[in-house]
Amino acid sequence: MIDQELSRRIDRAVESLEHELVGFLRSLVHIPTENPPGRNYRQCAQLIGLKLEELGCRVRYEEVPEELLPSLAPHGEGLPRVSVLGTYPGPQQRPLLHITGHYDVVPAGPDWTVEPFGGELKDGKLWGRGSSDQKSGLAAQIFALQALQTCGVLPAGTLVLSATPDEETGGFAGLGYLVQRGEISLANTDFCIITECLDVDTVCLGHRGTIWLEVETRGRQSHGCMPSLGVNAIEKMMKLLGAIERELVPRFTGLSAQPIRPPQCRYSSVTVTTISAGTKINVVPAACKATLDWRLIPEQNVSDALQALEELRRLMAREDPEFESEVRVLMSVDPTLVPSDTPLVQALMEAGQTVLGRPLSFSVSPGSDDQKFVVQQAGLSQCVLYGPGPLEVAHKSDEFQPIAELKAGTKVLALTILELLGKREG
Repeated sequence: MIDQELSRRIDRAVESLEHELVGFLRSLVHIPTENPPGRNYRQCAQLIGLKLEELGCRVRYEEVPEELLPSLAPHGEGLPRVSVLGTYPGPQQRPLLHITGHYDVVPAGPDWTVEPFGGELKDGKLWGRGSSDQKSGLAAQIFALQALQTCGVLPAGTLVLSATPDEETGGFAGLGYLVQRGEISLANTDFCIITECLDVDTVCLGHRGTIWLEVETRGRQSHGCMPSLGVNAIEKMMKLLGAIERELVPRFTGLSAQPIRPPQCRYSSVTVTTISAGTKINVVPAACKATLDWRLIPEQNVSDALQALEELRRLMAREDPEFESEVRVLMSVDPTLVPSDTPLVQALMEAGQTVLGRPLSFSVSPGSDDQKFVVQQAGLSQCVLYGPGPLEVAHKSDEFQPIAELKAGTKVLALTILELLGKREG
């Protein structure tokens, strides 16, 4: 049961820190950590590390060795991948709560009406790339600790706050690397909150699965005036994509029973995202490449999906002796889903009800995220996503973060920390 007087103290503390909280988020937005390729990572990690040191955390940096960059960050142009971790120990080593978020952002893109990295304040919102996704979550998790210090109530257990890179390109050189190194495991961690931008009034229990594919069809080059002497790889690609739409997609269209948001994403989807072929207008192309983004609902899995695609390709090859194709799996992630009745979820729900005055709802993310590493690899089922950023503006031009929701999310996290770790007077 939430202590109402404690809640009021935290509320006053966060309100008193508004100027500093917003200023810190603006400082994060000012650093263009666009990924790919992943520029300015070290600068952003050090800014966060200095703030954690200021709050009394033991800070260390984990950098991916250069020899691992080609495999963990293949689109990173060899730029450094740096994570920062701050440990705030209580008198008890356990329980341990790890709160983490990513500081990389997608490229700004076109059609902004404000400076993408300006951090402009207007209409009660902070505007800029990463303001919602998900530098707001980083600011909230850090200032949740500062709010507790301000009101003189500290966690009795251990709190770890981390910021990682590369979530926008899979997270393998970010939180995935930390999990691989054993920074989060059943042996050392009891609870994990990932501060993704999935709405201030929502606890996210999981995510859809993802398969990124590169498909190539092959033909035989010939002169454009004599196409019958060649085999047009583009036409073969059209046949394959058509067959995927007709034969494969219907096999994976079932409506998910899970609360995926937005509701249109409660279905599986296969999206063609790029196509490239040809060398000259009068040359029949010998090769055609396409990339596909395949999303799976929690009731499905990667193995079944890839097997169905392989069966379709074999059938097409039997029916058409000139059909030749190859599929490369660029990334695959099974869906993730955790229980809704754990102490972690209960603590977040009670804190959210107290701060917002209404029950929090559950959701499942339409895309994959860093939860996959903690749940599927570290084996920690008490891992959910909660952050103040509005999901609907993620990756869009004119991304923004409402200040009121930033403060509310900070209050929820502060209360949750004490609910999970216990409290002591500071």
